[in-house]
Amino acid sequence: MAGFYIHIPFCRKLCYYCDFHFTVSFKYKDRLIAALKKEIKSRKDEFKNVEFTTVYFGGGTPSVLSIKELQEIIGLIYGNYTINASEVTFEANPDDLTEEYLNYLKSYTPINRISIGVQSFRDQDLQLMNRRHTAEEAIQSVERSQKAGFENINIDLIYGLPGMTIQNWKYNLETFNRLGLPHLSAYHLTFEPKTVFSYYVKKGKMKPIEEEKSLRQFELLMRFAEDKGYEHYEISNFARNSMFSKHNMGYWSGEPYIGIGPSAHSFNINYRRWNVSNNTKYCESIEKGTDNYFEEEDIDQRTAYNEFILTS
Repeated sequence: MAGFYIHIPFCRKLCYYCDFHFTVSFKYKDRLIAALKKEIKSRKDEFKNVEFTTVYFGGGTPSVLSIKELQEIIGLIYGNYTINASEVTFEANPDDLTEEYLNYLKSYTPINRISIGVQSFRDQDLQLMNRRHTAEEAIQSVERSQKAGFENINIDLIYGLPGMTIQNWKYNLETFNRLGLPHLSAYHLTFEPKTVFSYYVKKGKMKPIEEEKSLRQFELLMRFAEDKGYEHYEISNFARNSMFSKHNMGYWSGEPYIGIGPSAHSFNINYRRWNVSNNTKYCESIEKGTDNYFEEEDIDQRTAYNEFILTS
């Protein structure tokens, strides 16, 4: 087993918990796509003896790609690497998943798993995070995905938001349950450096949720998942009927994986490599044909042993 990961850090509207230095605005999309394509082609010999069993389009917003752009990238991946993927995941914003777009994904790409960045089914939360979609659009995006024939669907929800009550969080979980989905990723809000939220906290414009409330929301999440038949197989991930993310499981199993795009990581048993997160530096280095867009380290026996303990 091995995983192919491609990071697409685009956005049309920056949400407040994203790093506003390293997210590509929509108008620079063509430049980054060209760089991604060059990296895909330039690294084919690095994993020439590896068969990839999962492909993951995520991190950022792949759903801003047109079907033609997506097909071109998929064509390069399948044309330059050995791909025998039982799971091809596509992350998406709810408002990008129109009926037409979903039908094209289903009919003209190998994508068979959709991960939707719902974040919340409450408009108040979505407005706080500066998301583009509404709660109703979030529900509609899930229903349209199901109608298009996608059965393996995940959604992301965020708890621990400033001002979120246990009742608010329970409402989000109950709404998720009514949709009958096989997988849930639930993340606690973190105030990462260089994000708008962290700036607000620093300036006293926003106060993080109290630790006791965070704990109660996490406990509710675990009880809810167990009651509804979901297995808590990772800290933030829950699946019903063993529909775990095969791609994620590969990370924990020590399988090799390649990461394409800014800030993407790769692992090939004996070494690890990570691309720079600065999009301009990433593009400029690839355009010039230099190796300044990544760093790497060899994995010695001691490091491999420690990582085995950590992940297993």
